[in-house]
Amino acid sequence: MSNRSNSSVTGVLESLEDEVSSNGADVNAILNASGSRAAGPLLFLPAVVMISPVGAIPGVPIVLATLIILVSAQILIGSSRIWLPRFIRQRSVPKDKLLSMLDRIRPYARQVDRFLGNHLSILAGPPMPRVVAFLCIMLALAVFPATLIPTAAALPGGAIALLSLGLLTRDGLVTLAGLLATGAAVYFLLLLS
Repeated sequence: MSNRSNSSVTGVLESLEDEVSSNGADVNAILNASGSRAAGPLLFLPAVVMISPVGAIPGVPIVLATLIILVSAQILIGSSRIWLPRFIRQRSVPKDKLLSMLDRIRPYARQVDRFLGNHLSILAGPPMPRVVAFLCIMLALAVFPATLIPTAAALPGGAIALLSLGLLTRDGLVTLAGLLATGAAVYFLLLLS
């Protein structure tokens, strides 16, 4: 794992870029880039990939949703270290597309890092990681039927990205935005079904 900060969006993205450049674009790279104990990055990175153009590649949202479910379940039960089976860790996405996506979002990540921090700390406290984990499981389960509609997986993916960004940055305001996005994603998915 890189020694960059895992509590900033830029740090997480740069760690992932280093890992992908060195070792390839598989789920193991996400695990190595975020650290096996870092719940926020382990949920944030797959969600960002899911809402990017890479997430439109058939099968990718299913793999990412499965990863999110496995990580969230371990957060929910209070595991101190995140474990993933080898067949999931070895699933890959096109390296060039992933690196291109990371290049495009890096300037936005720097802007986001300037504004995120200790807001609404009540929504960033101890019970929230488990609440977020439960919601991420529900949203990731919604990805499976959503893949039948092109790009619909981005709806739950966006909500997961906001919820996990709140965990990553310990910013309750972002967590609140994630809660609102969760409601909106559920509403729109119900309309589409």
